[in-house]
Amino acid sequence: MKRWFTVAIFSLVLAASTGALLRFGMVLGMPAWANNFGAIRHAHSHLMYFGWATLGFMALIWYYLPELTSRSLPKGVGAQMAASALLALLSFPAFWSNGYGLTQIGMAELPLGAMVAGLNGILWLIFAFLYFRATWALSQRPLPIQIWDWAIFLLLISFGGALGLVGFVVMDGESVALQQIFLHLFLDIFAVGWFNLALLGVLWAWLGKYAQLPRWLPSQSLALCITPTFLLGVSPILLADALFWVAATANLGAAALLAWHLGALWRQRVHLPPPVQFGLIIFAVHIISAIFIMWPGFWRWSASTQLRIFFLHNFLLGWISSALLGIVAALCIGWTHRMQSIVSVIWSSSVSVMLLALLWVGFIQLIPMNAVTLFWIAAWSSVTLALVSLWVGSNLLIRAGSVYHVEKDGSQPGSLL
Repeated sequence: MKRWFTVAIFSLVLAASTGALLRFGMVLGMPAWANNFGAIRHAHSHLMYFGWATLGFMALIWYYLPELTSRSLPKGVGAQMAASALLALLSFPAFWSNGYGLTQIGMAELPLGAMVAGLNGILWLIFAFLYFRATWALSQRPLPIQIWDWAIFLLLISFGGALGLVGFVVMDGESVALQQIFLHLFLDIFAVGWFNLALLGVLWAWLGKYAQLPRWLPSQSLALCITPTFLLGVSPILLADALFWVAATANLGAAALLAWHLGALWRQRVHLPPPVQFGLIIFAVHIISAIFIMWPGFWRWSASTQLRIFFLHNFLLGWISSALLGIVAALCIGWTHRMQSIVSVIWSSSVSVMLLALLWVGFIQLIPMNAVTLFWIAAWSSVTLALVSLWVGSNLLIRAGSVYHVEKDGSQPGSLL
């Protein structure tokens, strides 16, 4: 799986660097070669979604499944991962020029971003098929597999949103409400559903080597609670009150079930890499935020602020990326605990500074400050994150190269790589 982890880390480096470009562009202006801010933001976010998180989780699931099932992986996994890696990387140039809009290619105008998103989705179907082949008719389904079952269920639900979005763009739809529903069904369920449960399954698979796992933790109930929460991403102007209460109540229920996982993970944090421990703290912030959503006035008010940017980065950067980076680095690089701690301190400090700056921007109406100063802080912290990602990636490549030479000499590497 080393090549797929390498591609995932490369995607993180490229996406983090693009994030730094966007943040400096907010204070200095975007350069002429990158003047479509909205499209580049889509390129940044979709590479994080497809190339970093999804590819990383797929590789980790394939890595752990043989140990959990006592079966070899089904044929086709290598081809599925190669195609997933290629299309994930292609999403970056596809979205760069025009985002979800139409791009002129010769005599035709094509929705390149939507097309690549749809093709990535087809590979999710193939991944799901191979996963269910690998886990079909198990006499016992260990906790990580129970969680991954429902993670993939949510991945397929989000694919429905992606298909709807592609159809909406191709048909040149005019309904803003329908476009919002498809967009958030795709992106929100993809992140809060697939990412959350995939990561929880990975963490329990990791802990299974060091401690006894709990007999039961919520998986099906968690997935069902998460499903309606995508409605909270839709503009308050377009969402009926009844739908808001359904989504907000489900969101609170999902938060309670996630808190159950968090408590169980925190009790075994000594076995987790330092970046994962930091991620759990940020995860707690994400869970607590569900309480504020129950207040409709706060939800409506926050939709007119930059708080959504904070929530997205708190979840995707602070929780998902911190934990995923910690697991990948620990599995692939074999750093000492001291080196892990050093990298974790730099990463977590930069993430914390960025999140605080973004949170302040969200509340700038209530706590006045020069917004440019906050944008500068966020921009420079994003540079540090890109450099840490590059450092991890370069060490992974060095480690992979050294293992290759060891294997060539005939000795056993004794590690994931």
